[in-house]
Amino acid sequence: MFLSVVFTAAAVTAVERSAEEVGRGLLGTFCGLLIGLLSLQVGLLIGAWALSVRIHRVVIGVGSRVKDWTTSRRVVVVRAVPLFLSISVGPGKAPARRRMWGAALASTAAGLIVTTLSLIAAIRWSGGFSMGFAIACSLTVGHALIPRKSATSTSTGWFVLNLPRLTGVRAQQMDAAPLVARTVDATQDGHLDIAAELAAELRVEYPALRTATAARVLVLQAQGRFAEALMVAMTLVEDPDQTPAEAAVAFAALGGLACATVEAGHLDPEVGLSTAGQAIENAMTLGYPKHKLNGSRALHELLSGNAEQAIVLARLAAELGDDRLGRADDLATLARAHMTAGDNRAARLALTEAEKLVPWWPRVASTRSRLDIG
Repeated sequence: MFLSVVFTAAAVTAVERSAEEVGRGLLGTFCGLLIGLLSLQVGLLIGAWALSVRIHRVVIGVGSRVKDWTTSRRVVVVRAVPLFLSISVGPGKAPARRRMWGAALASTAAGLIVTTLSLIAAIRWSGGFSMGFAIACSLTVGHALIPRKSATSTSTGWFVLNLPRLTGVRAQQMDAAPLVARTVDATQDGHLDIAAELAAELRVEYPALRTATAARVLVLQAQGRFAEALMVAMTLVEDPDQTPAEAAVAFAALGGLACATVEAGHLDPEVGLSTAGQAIENAMTLGYPKHKLNGSRALHELLSGNAEQAIVLARLAAELGDDRLGRADDLATLARAHMTAGDNRAARLALTEAEKLVPWWPRVASTRSRLDIG
């Protein structure tokens, strides 16, 4: 994306001679980038809503968190600088693959419509602004339509071109998505008996499916059965057929889970912290964003005796994270780090915020017990 901006700016500078028009071109470049991204996200939002695709997260803006509305199904976050819109969707009702493909098509259509209009405007009204806008918008949408998949994101183009042609395990994951979603929903709602029944069903119907296994890990973690969750998570890491992106996600999950298992007293600290540290490093090596590992890194620092660094990382994780269970877990780490540093007042503030999200989450509940005793 940065290269697209540089290319657009260079093109405007080469064509427009006056400094005023170059300035307008740069402004148009910035606006074209924003509108191109916005068109894709709005199209996705409309398509997902119309086709009953699950909308997990809606983030408006960047920067510090201003307001959020968090439920077990969806998180809506408003941040300090409302320049961007970010939508996170996932499979919902069956047929999940067809619905997801339709939502991606809606995103593509919105992007192409806006791009076409920007090109028409550039032809009719020549000038630095319209040129910069049209080029930046075209490159932004075009970049999104290139099929690619990483550890944390999948492009619109990948969904449009590859989703209908999925076979084997990838297709099976999409077909299993409704049951996986029900398992995750039950866990998010704190209905752990129902979640356990659904996890058992997943184990029978999809014993080797990664998404089903990940849902089982979440249920075990929610039950406080960290050692069992760790053993199941290890099967994901050891899968010889996984892609680098899948391995990155698995290592990221393993890092945090190993730390939680050590904290609960279910694993030798020397073994557990070494395993966690290596898993976190492997995840980053495989392309997992470092900032998304702040929560695991914070707990690793805390268990290693570095409370001050743990406070910094846990605060960043809680501020940047949007997942309900993940934020509660990071806030529990922040509270524990403040307790270790001798600041029980700050610990209570962090824990109160965590309890507003998920008071029953094992690390939140155990932190409350420790804080009340202290």
